[in-house]
Amino acid sequence: MASFIAASRYARATVVTARSEQVDFNQPIHKGDLVEVVAQLVKVGRSSMSVDVEVITENLISGERKLCTRGHFVMIALDPLGQPTAVPPLPASTAPVAQAPQPA
Repeated sequence: MASFIAASRYARATVVTARSEQVDFNQPIHKGDLVEVVAQLVKVGRSSMSVDVEVITENLISGERKLCTRGHFVMIALDPLGQPTAVPPLPASTAPVAQAPQPA
């Protein structure tokens, strides 16, 4: 979902998932932990966008943070007729395009 939000916001268009290349599950998310989801565009083609997503959990009492899940997704921007459409080139800045913190 985070990759969809980041790609949609960047392209300002409907997007679909073309590929989920890799999803690594490292740690469980415990009830009551804060969950931070960070989605960042890392590469842009003509109509495709590569998005890296990280899910980080934080224990609110101890402050301990752990990387729980990391994934890489390729999204395609579509025009109103459902055909691939061009997206703007990626700016030189590598700052995250979208962050979506969500409760556990």
